Amino acid sequence: MMGNPGILFAVLLIGGLALMIGELLLPTHGILGVLGAGLVIAAIGVCFTINQWLGVVVMLASVGVAPFAAGWAMKIWPKTPLGRKMVLPEVRSIPLPPAAHIGQEGTTRSDLRPTGEVEFDGKRVEAASELGWIPAGSRVKIVAIDEGLPRVRLVQSPESNQTESTHQGRVI
Repeated sequence: MMGNPGILFAVLLIGGLALMIGELLLPTHGILGVLGAGLVIAAIGVCFTINQWLGVVVMLASVGVAPFAAGWAMKIWPKTPLGRKMVLPEVRSIPLPPAAHIGQEGTTRSDLRPTGEVEFDGKRVEAASELGWIPAGSRVKIVAIDEGLPRVRLVQSPESNQTESTHQGRVI
């Protein structure tokens, strides 16, 4: 076997690839992968002893193929028996419907400065004030929903439109 470098190259390359595939299938903590990479490098070295240009071509081909092989292995590995035990499954969740909708009215349970809790139909939801501070116990209406957070506006009652009300010295 040592007399024919072509056979030595083939044995080293096939052995290296077999060890790298074994690394994907067995829990060897990288030992088979390192040994396999060493055999592939040795096979490239044998090509350099045959002809320097053959060695360069095989080395460049190995460097060019390695990223694609690694990507393919990472795609296949989670589907192997060991990979299924080590990689968490993909989480598929159904998005929940929003707790509130635009136009819905509720009562603030805490001051909105600008965020706080608002109760809509018996459900407490975090909400943000559209225009500044809103005191607790006020009636509010949802005017928008930004990234799942309801934006609320103070509801003006008919009496408050006729006379201005004050709260802590500020006009509301």
